[in-house]
Amino acid sequence: MTCKGKTDPATREPSPYGLRSLHVFTLCGFAFTVPLLDALSRQPVYIYDQQLGWAEIGTLLTGLTICLPLGFVLADRLALALSKRLRGMGRNTVFFGLFVLILLSISRPYTSARSIALTGFAGSLALLLSLIGAAIAATLYEKSRWMRFWLTMASVGLVIFPGAFLGDFYSIQRSELHVDQAVVASSPTHVVMVVFDEFSATTLLNGQMEIDAHRFPHFARLAKASTFYRNATTVHPRTPVAVPTILSGRFPVTDLPPLPENYPGNLLQTIQATNAFDMAVFEPATRLCPTVTEHRAPRQPAPRKTEKLITTLSALYPRLILADDLSAYFPAIPREWIAQTNRNWDYGTEGLFNYGADDRAGQLTHFLSCIKSSDRPRFVFLHAVLPHTPWIFFPTGQQYSHESAYEGPSAGAVGEDWLNDPPTVHRNEFRYRLQVGYVDHFVGRLMDRLVETKVWDKCLLIVTADHGVSFRPGHSRRMPDTDNLADIVSVPLFIKLPGQKEGRIDDRNVESVDILPTIAETLGIELSEPVDGIPVSQERRRPRKTLYYNKSMTIIEPDLPQRRAAVLRQVELFGHDDLESLPQSIATHPEWHGRGIGSFAVEGKPAQATWIDTLFDRSGEESSQHLLQGEIDRSELPQAPAELIVTVDGIVRDSGMTLPLSGNRQGFEFLLPKSVVHNVSNIVRLYLVNRSQDPPSLRPVPVAKSSED
Repeated sequence: MTCKGKTDPATREPSPYGLRSLHVFTLCGFAFTVPLLDALSRQPVYIYDQQLGWAEIGTLLTGLTICLPLGFVLADRLALALSKRLRGMGRNTVFFGLFVLILLSISRPYTSARSIALTGFAGSLALLLSLIGAAIAATLYEKSRWMRFWLTMASVGLVIFPGAFLGDFYSIQRSELHVDQAVVASSPTHVVMVVFDEFSATTLLNGQMEIDAHRFPHFARLAKASTFYRNATTVHPRTPVAVPTILSGRFPVTDLPPLPENYPGNLLQTIQATNAFDMAVFEPATRLCPTVTEHRAPRQPAPRKTEKLITTLSALYPRLILADDLSAYFPAIPREWIAQTNRNWDYGTEGLFNYGADDRAGQLTHFLSCIKSSDRPRFVFLHAVLPHTPWIFFPTGQQYSHESAYEGPSAGAVGEDWLNDPPTVHRNEFRYRLQVGYVDHFVGRLMDRLVETKVWDKCLLIVTADHGVSFRPGHSRRMPDTDNLADIVSVPLFIKLPGQKEGRIDDRNVESVDILPTIAETLGIELSEPVDGIPVSQERRRPRKTLYYNKSMTIIEPDLPQRRAAVLRQVELFGHDDLESLPQSIATHPEWHGRGIGSFAVEGKPAQATWIDTLFDRSGEESSQHLLQGEIDRSELPQAPAELIVTVDGIVRDSGMTLPLSGNRQGFEFLLPKSVVHNVSNIVRLYLVNRSQDPPSLRPVPVAKSSED
């Protein structure tokens, strides 16, 4: 349909409405199709698990590229009709709205930058600039033929963007790989393999570069009965690539999705192909195990799957364009989007189990139950999301916060980047080290289970991690640089061969790609696919270490000389005390610790704080309040950042500063060890310190749900 008799009010040239409609379609493509398809293509495991087929994807593309734009075309028609009654006002309302969405999408990555996010006004600033930019763009569309010409040329994206996505989708559809070739294991025996997550081997070492037996007695016990590869390193800092690298034995030259077709002949496929093992596999992150159907959602009709897909993307879309600090309600994203399921396992001892990251303690118990004595060799594999965030466990396994309490960056961080705030960053490191203590406790349970079931002597046991983690103020937690390299690439690796009785330390250059060929050599398996790794039994080692990330490759000296400095930094910070002893260097006033509250002047109206919910145990009873978390409005503080002290039963136990949050808020976080808070009868109090007075006075901050004096 055209309007030949009408002309463009700005140029007086013919302005066919069909061209205007094409421009609406183009803008809808940039506003909706591009960000949503980009997000979906980055989640191949979600597509794989949900068994999305051509029908569901075709319906989605039809909705994004035809139905949704048609709705905006009709809205534009209505705006044009109404503008005639308003003397031309509002003529380009639809264009203005679409330009706003596009500019918000473009600005979204920048609002996450540390310097911008810390202002607390990133979302408001992005919205304001998008509104101004959209007004300018809409005006240019009305008055400039070049703007309209550019939109006409950009309309090729209506074909290119969906076409590129369909290419990615086709690759995922082909990823169902069946291993038909028989593989022979000439020396099958029990195999127990544990891959921890976000675990730096430097954490385990003391100043003498040995396992710290005082803090981590069970790792020290393991080292006495296995070979500790002290110089072991990962080849990638991201789990979706690092774990497939371990299982495939190949360097990640490209970051392929963790799907079967991309890693043929990987460890899990190879073990199944031998038909010589009973398998129990706990793997939440990849889909490389052949028994893939247990990861997937129950089969549903296409309309239901399409409905769930659209619901998921609708919940995701606001997060793709709006900054985190905007006070807006975002609907919850279904757990399946991040490869977590709500399935309740029946504690079977064979099969594939995907716990996600919301019941890590239950996963560990289930895994241990799968280790048992049998005539037929068993292959028991665990990828445990530990000591990865959230940090919620004491070394004994007692929880002091919910698994679901962590939904964003840690206190003192923007995304994965630590602020330049040493006390706050080191408090996070303290919590991480406590969780490493929980991992150590589990290693002890694992060894006891192997001995109890009489599997210990004859099994091949491998304990390692996918990558490390760093706690350097002003640096990234996960992405390596010159200062944090050793923290991130160094990973624990313990290998106990069948029949091995004595432990030893091996400092040769070993990388995560060497694990698969080592297992294959021990079991007498000839691998069906080429690998880059070298069995640890071979004296010949690579003359360098390699780290792949951000589509680049970094060469590292084979002896990783930065490791010693990384260990000594931890020794200097945490000394030689027990794991639960908070270093005095983290506190603002360690000399106050142990003093009674009666020696301070407590005055003023109580400051109002917003508290994170108190943890309740499985019985519904309130547990001891070890973790104090919350936020205080800036107007309540004498200065920002402000100093706080914590008392337990009237005795000062900790002191620290608030930390900046978004907007005009300051947060706080204190973890009280079990040696200080024993049960709910302990009275925990929080006070603001007014440093403008000499001596400083205290102002109470009521603690949520605490006992009354």
